Amino acid sequence: MKAVAFYEHGGLDVLQYRDFPDPVAAGKDTVVVDVEYCGVNHLDIWTRMGIAGKKIKLPHICGCDIVGTVKGQRVMVYPGASCRKCPQCKAGRETLCSEFAIIGGMSDWNGGYAEKVAVPARNVIKLPPVLKSETAATLAVSYLVAWNMLKANGAGRGKTILVYGATSGVGMATIQLAKALGAKKVITTVSGKEKHDFAKKLGAHHVIDRSNQNIAEEVKRIAPAGVDIVIDHVGAATWPTSISMLKQGGRMAVCGMTSGNDATVPVRMFYSKQIVMTGALLGTRAQLQELIKFVVRNKIQPVIDSIFPLQDAREAQSKMEAGLHAGKIILDCKPA
Repeated sequence: MKAVAFYEHGGLDVLQYRDFPDPVAAGKDTVVVDVEYCGVNHLDIWTRMGIAGKKIKLPHICGCDIVGTVKGQRVMVYPGASCRKCPQCKAGRETLCSEFAIIGGMSDWNGGYAEKVAVPARNVIKLPPVLKSETAATLAVSYLVAWNMLKANGAGRGKTILVYGATSGVGMATIQLAKALGAKKVITTVSGKEKHDFAKKLGAHHVIDRSNQNIAEEVKRIAPAGVDIVIDHVGAATWPTSISMLKQGGRMAVCGMTSGNDATVPVRMFYSKQIVMTGALLGTRAQLQELIKFVVRNKIQPVIDSIFPLQDAREAQSKMEAGLHAGKIILDCKPA
C-alpha cells in the first residue's frame, strides 16, 4: 500500500510518501480498514515533531480521523485505544484508562495517512447512509472533543459560551454544536474580515477580531457578568484571559496547548470566582456514537476547507501550521 510515514521526528521534510507493508489483522480483535479519507489535525503535527516527548515505534503513520470501509461497509474509526479490562474501561470511561492511546497519535498504533490501517475491531463504527464520508472524517477528533467539553460543562439553553479560533477544528465544532444545543450567546475570536464572515456563517452570535479588538474588553461589553463556559484549546497564551472572562462559578474546559504548555494562572481569581476547570482528551466511543446521531439529527455541516491527495500530506500539514485554513483539512487516501 501507499502511506505517508516518518522515520524520525522533525519538520515537514520527514514525511515520506512511499510503499509500506499492508497491515494485517492480528486475530479477531483487529480489523483492516480500507481508508477513504483521513482528517488532518494539530495532533498529527505534534506527533510528527515529537512534542509530547513520548517514545513511539518508528516509522510511524499519523492520522486519527479515519473513515473507510471494512468488507464494503462504510465505517469510521473511534481513535481511542485502551486496555478494555480495567474498571474505567468496563464503566465506559476508556479515556481514563492508564493505557489509553490515540490511534495515529503518540502511540504505537499507525493511523490513517495510508490506503489501509489495522485498528481494534471494537473501534469501528458503522456510518449512517445520510452521513457523507468526507463529513465523517471531520468528527472523531475536533468535534468529539468539543462535544465532550460542552456536555461535561452543561452547555445548553441560556448559556453564554466563548471559544477561541472560529476557523480551527475545535472552534468550528464548538460554534456549531453549542448553537444546536441552544446556547444563548456563542462568542468566538478570529483575525481578519474574511474569517469574521466565516464565523458568522457558522452561527456565532458575536465575533471578536483579535487583530484590532481587545478580547477581554469585548467580552465584558457582550456579557457584563462574564461567560458561563470558555473552551480553551490555545493553552499558555490565553489561560489568564480565559479565567478573567468567566462569571462567578464559571467553567473552563481545556483540550489543547497550541501556544505552549506552561501557563501562569491568577490563583486568587481562580478560587475567589470559584471557577471549575475540566480537561478533555477526545471523548468516549459512546460519546462519538451520540455525536454522530446529533450531527445527523440537527443537519450540522462541518466546513471542509480543502481535500489533498494522500501524497500531498506535507502541503496539508503546512497549510495547517501556517493557519491558512478555514475549516477542516482532509486527505483523500483512496488508491489512485
